[in-house]
Amino acid sequence: MMLITSIGRRIAILLLAALPAWQVAQAQAYLLPDAETYLRERTTNPYKPIGEAVGEYVDLYPAMGQWTLLFEKDGVKRKVKCKDIWGFLYKGVLFRINEEGPIPVRLMTEGIVCYYENGFAHLRMLREDLEHATYDVGNAAYLSKDLKGPIVHARFKEGDTRSPSGRFRMEHPALDQLILCIGERDEMDPIRQCVVDFESGLLGDR
Repeated sequence: MMLITSIGRRIAILLLAALPAWQVAQAQAYLLPDAETYLRERTTNPYKPIGEAVGEYVDLYPAMGQWTLLFEKDGVKRKVKCKDIWGFLYKGVLFRINEEGPIPVRLMTEGIVCYYENGFAHLRMLREDLEHATYDVGNAAYLSKDLKGPIVHARFKEGDTRSPSGRFRMEHPALDQLILCIGERDEMDPIRQCVVDFESGLLGDR
């Protein structure tokens, strides 16, 4: 599948922090052991060093049944299992670890709800400075109620009460208009538009 990064003006205003147009991004990556570390130390500067510096992101690959991140610092490579961290920062972007996998997902917006996209695609785009990238692991879009809450696949089947997504809907009735808008679709542009309209209060009663 292919994921495109051009989100549009309205979703851009919901980003945690807008990236300067021609700013040279810091390549350094920082490991985050828990949400508290990030929430306690973050500022409006997306490039502020938070967590443990591990150098440049190199790869994400399966090893002994576990998705593993590979970093390189001062010529020394280091492997980090996704299951052992809460998340990490790379080029000013926050990636959380989704328990299903466990695999990284990129935080795109934080408001009434947190919206994420496929981490494999976004890591490749950031590393190689690409406008789009393909992925074959994970899903296109994810949601959580906040940065501490569990992450679920942003696809909601009518009548589903048993899957993580179905339970998420039952636990957060205030998000029902957003969930109804997303439904079972997988196309990125409509899902993004649903998030924008929900955060802007444009989703009317149904």
